[in-house]
Amino acid sequence: MKYKTEMILTAIGILLFGVLFAGSILLYGNVEGSPETLELAQSFMEDENIVEFSEQQIVTYIGYLFIYLTVISFVWIILGAAAIYLLKKESRGKPAGILLIGIAILGTLSTIGLGIFSGIAYLIAGIMAVIRSRPAQ
Repeated sequence: MKYKTEMILTAIGILLFGVLFAGSILLYGNVEGSPETLELAQSFMEDENIVEFSEQQIVTYIGYLFIYLTVISFVWIILGAAAIYLLKKESRGKPAGILLIGIAILGTLSTIGLGIFSGIAYLIAGIMAVIRSRPAQ
């Protein structure tokens, strides 16, 4: 188990993306059909003087945002699991590290910054895996 620390950090990142995944599902269920959300959207529209959209359209867009966050966080969870699989194979440390670094950057950006802590865990694990896989000089 040469990459035990990297696997633990990746598992922490998976767990944090899992929290984002579950939170998005729960919030989507609470946003759709909620009179409080409709009232909040109406007060937001009045405060910001928005006339181009209706309250229902704003609530629908918020629902779409939660669907997007659910799908994208699930993708980063699956790719994190693939990185752990690569780390278990001792000879695949560098590709796993590169994958983790890519997931960290894209995961943070694609979740609109909500996946920053998961991205940090993936980034640290990826850098450690790339550094450890370098041959001794």
